[in-house]
Amino acid sequence: MTKLGLADRIFLIQESAETPQHVAGLAVFSLPDSAPDDYLERLIATFQSTRDFAEPFNHVLAHPALRSVAPSFVRLADEDVDLEYHVRHNALPRPGGERQLGVLVSRLHSRPLDLTRPLWEVHLIEGLTGGRFAVYIKLHHALFDGIAGARLLQKMLNTDPTDPTLTPPWTIGRRRGQSSRADRSVATAAKNQLATASGLVRRTSQMVRDMVLPSDPDLAAPYRIPDLAVNGRVGQQRRVATQTFEFDRVRALANRADVTVNDVFLAICAGGLRRYLDEVGALPDAGLVAGTPVSVRSGATDASNNAFTIATMNLRTDIADPVERLQAIHRSSKATKESMDGLTKQAAISFGALSFAPYVVQGLVGLGGRMKPPFNLVISNVPGPIEPQYLAGSPLEMMAPLGVLSHGQGLFIAAFTIAGKMGLGFVGDRDSLPHLQRLAVYTGEALDELEKQVAPAPVRRLRAKSAPKQ
Repeated sequence: MTKLGLADRIFLIQESAETPQHVAGLAVFSLPDSAPDDYLERLIATFQSTRDFAEPFNHVLAHPALRSVAPSFVRLADEDVDLEYHVRHNALPRPGGERQLGVLVSRLHSRPLDLTRPLWEVHLIEGLTGGRFAVYIKLHHALFDGIAGARLLQKMLNTDPTDPTLTPPWTIGRRRGQSSRADRSVATAAKNQLATASGLVRRTSQMVRDMVLPSDPDLAAPYRIPDLAVNGRVGQQRRVATQTFEFDRVRALANRADVTVNDVFLAICAGGLRRYLDEVGALPDAGLVAGTPVSVRSGATDASNNAFTIATMNLRTDIADPVERLQAIHRSSKATKESMDGLTKQAAISFGALSFAPYVVQGLVGLGGRMKPPFNLVISNVPGPIEPQYLAGSPLEMMAPLGVLSHGQGLFIAAFTIAGKMGLGFVGDRDSLPHLQRLAVYTGEALDELEKQVAPAPVRRLRAKSAPKQ
């Protein structure tokens, strides 16, 4: 039986027709050079004939109606998992471009998972231009966070273009970690609890002070945000858009500006948002605030369903100059990291849950989207392997994560860097974000603008030593 943490339970509590709590990954592949005509048929046949299920792909809610008060999962026998239901084969209408793919994935991402079945789906999508195909994987957030989902997708792939092996995600599951003997000792447990309590009190006190009277202009405080249409109630339908960058561009820009890759990512999102909101006459005078998930996993063997906290970040969309905005974001990011220094994993998780608690309560009592949420939108960035990746010999072109929406949070931007590309996935409420693809385009243009305006780092030249006097 899957052990549920606090964050896992929150995602089950918030599950509804308007706010389905699943995350997803969209990957686009090219066919291998030597692919036979029936390559995709063989691929889907292998998918649908592989019936070795790892946790949690064979878990189902014991009592779906009681998920808000007493959620628990039971394990199904392999023969009781309906693989034909969970694995779907789709085809795009002509011409099979990005627009047709976006329309289909928007529909797939709008549909809640069936709570009476294991909480996942895999869709193979053929018919993309150039003989390409896509794989869309949907997972409930109660079972996987961004890091865990990214690791799962990575394990489907390998670095050998000649390897025809296909590893379906449901055969991988989640690896269970084992606590060390030291972690089980009473003395260590007591020490950890003391550090958790001390760090939690310190960070919570600071947050409360900053919500009333900010002490640091660079440090964002939850619930101190400008009004935005996407912070209202969300409907049942979603829009999905994607954008892709060469990772070397982002990394080179970060080096030139002496900031982090994540700072650049936040800055290009901010630049795209500023232009989009200004264009529709909805740009607030105050800068937007983003909630950024921060992983607190203790290593590759950490088997937690969800092991992250939420940090608030100033996007400084009130600053017109893109270079000044980037530097302001860098200062906000640095201040946020410093405020969380020294927190134990449990303290960080508890702090995120505590700061998020009023928002969860809003949802429980029907006030979600009618009161101010902790931040205007969620922006997530997950790193992955840079070397080329393949699925049964098919080169990976792009992989974009797709996030979850809730009442009060109608926009989610996520990035995943893999195989030399940074893939961005935009998920928005269909009614409050009618031109989501435009936002994705403007994000790309924000990167172009920063590249033009950020001067190259000065080259240090060593002075030639003068010849000694004779």
